[in-house]
Amino acid sequence: MLKLILKFGFAGALIYWLLKSDKLDFSLVQRSLSDPATWTICLGLIIFQGLIAALRWKKLLEVESNKKLPYFQLVKLNWIGLFFNSFLPGAVTGDLIKLVYAKDLDRDLSKTSLVTTAFLDRIFGLSGLLCLMGFFSLINYQEMTSLSPKLKTLIHFNLLLFSGALLFISTLFFPKKGQAIVLSLSESIPIIGSKLKKTFEKVWLIGSCKQTVFQALLYSLIIQFLSVFVFWLISSPFYGKEIPLSLLFTFIPAGLIAVAIPIAPAGLGVGHLAFDSLFRYAGIAGGASFFNLFFLCNISVNLMGLIPYLLTSKPKKLSLDEDELMEGLASK
Repeated sequence: MLKLILKFGFAGALIYWLLKSDKLDFSLVQRSLSDPATWTICLGLIIFQGLIAALRWKKLLEVESNKKLPYFQLVKLNWIGLFFNSFLPGAVTGDLIKLVYAKDLDRDLSKTSLVTTAFLDRIFGLSGLLCLMGFFSLINYQEMTSLSPKLKTLIHFNLLLFSGALLFISTLFFPKKGQAIVLSLSESIPIIGSKLKKTFEKVWLIGSCKQTVFQALLYSLIIQFLSVFVFWLISSPFYGKEIPLSLLFTFIPAGLIAVAIPIAPAGLGVGHLAFDSLFRYAGIAGGASFFNLFFLCNISVNLMGLIPYLLTSKPKKLSLDEDELMEGLASK
């Protein structure tokens, strides 16, 4: 509870500072709502993102599951997870809840498998964002680095993160001999060695299904592309000047990464501050207000996750294994 209060307090302080310094303009929301067609398209695209995300999670779960998992049930669970991630903030709150429900879909799935798929689902999502950002940073390198020294630093940092994403993807295809060495070394680590070994085994089990890996990456690229596109669609009428969409792909993802860091609930305050700075690098004022539109659009869709939560029967009483599952995910 104290952690939750501190997060909301921190977010509130940032919002207050942005308002006092005239960096956040709430009147932009009213002006934006005067174009309901744009909001309808944006909300529809965010819902579509959720459908793709559920499909990605389904593919990862089915690597070890002995049966085809019901897609629309996973859509509901993913939506429930989004709701709790937004309104009961925490690094893994929504994942914990959706995994407990997912256990009822296939009781043969181990807690390690469930935790690993949730962990990889997030990593694939981040990798898709980094790859998208890195690709557009490369093709827009000359134009972006000439705008300002700060943007030049950001672009170089983007390329570093892009390299890290490619390195992670390559580790999924680690040779069997290398895997054996890592597994042997991890098992020798006191206390956590056996759990670490099991996690590596599950990661490389998914890595052995190359089709699943590339599908997960493709779904992640689509999801992240839609995120940037929605941001541009809902905020571009207020930029005050023309800016190509391809250039936005070089710095909007950096703001989305900042939002993903669980410092404040749903990126509240942190996202506003990050986007205010990023847009100023590009010579555009009002980045905090632009993020506010995107934030309200996302939170509106996540709020609807309450409906499947109320309509979904409660999972069976938690066994010891499921308690350990929750502890394992929290530790990750």
